Amino acid sequence: MNNKQIEFLKEAYKKEKDAKIIKRILMVIYNLQKETLRDIGERLHCDHKLVLYWKRRYEKEGLEGLKTRPKSGKPRKISRRQEANLKRIFSKENPDKPWTTKRALVLIAEKTGVDYSQRQTTRILNRWNFGLSVGRPIYWHKASEEEIAKFGKKNLVLQR
Repeated sequence: MNNKQIEFLKEAYKKEKDAKIIKRILMVIYNLQKETLRDIGERLHCDHKLVLYWKRRYEKEGLEGLKTRPKSGKPRKISRRQEANLKRIFSKENPDKPWTTKRALVLIAEKTGVDYSQRQTTRILNRWNFGLSVGRPIYWHKASEEEIAKFGKKNLVLQR
């Protein structure tokens, strides 16, 4: 019986891509080979209690028990469909009017009715792989006279 289980787990080990699940499979294999929990823990650089936890889950649920269960979390404020529509809008580039966080925030509020803070809007856009940045002159020497004058009103040091 143990040999069949070990062979079954070795096949699952070869097919699995998730490193956490691979480690859990190894814990069970070593346990079936009669290694102590402490030895397995040392070998896999984890606590022996963790080895016991995964051993028991495997005994109760089989291979499915070694997989990570979905975790609950705060539900999203906008639906997947609304998210897809917004992504489509943001993906259309307009060089004359580039996206800023404030414009994105207003658009999200208009389309979904959800008001996010600027920081949260930035997080959402980064999660969607839309890094928003409006180009600004890096060196004030390279900026136009008009930009320097506009900026210099606030910074007396830069006035010419």
